[in-house]
Amino acid sequence: MAADRINYPSIPDDFPVGPMPFSVAGVQAKVNLSEENGQFYPAGTSPSEVAEAFDVCEELAQKFVQYCLDKEEAQFGTRAAILERVHGSLLTKDWCTPAQCGWIVQRTAGLLGWGAPEKSV
Repeated sequence: MAADRINYPSIPDDFPVGPMPFSVAGVQAKVNLSEENGQFYPAGTSPSEVAEAFDVCEELAQKFVQYCLDKEEAQFGTRAAILERVHGSLLTKDWCTPAQCGWIVQRTAGLLGWGAPEKSV
């Protein structure tokens, strides 16, 4: 989707933009599209949907900063272990896509100045 980044001017380039999985019952083939300003996008990739997803993910990253600091202060494990637990927990929720979960953890680590997590999240 790199070619479509012009549609997302306020979204960081590293934020994952991809279609949301979907399923619709029935035998006939279906296409899951969103229409915005006369253009059709795969569901989850219209500019307003991406902006909304980014806002949610950014808010989660901001909230995880204090959570991670509290866990570090309580000697809950290494920084990498704390970030791994955050990532694992995010993956169990239906708040965002797996790629967005990874972005949240990367963003949280960046906000904390902890560097990139060792594992590819």
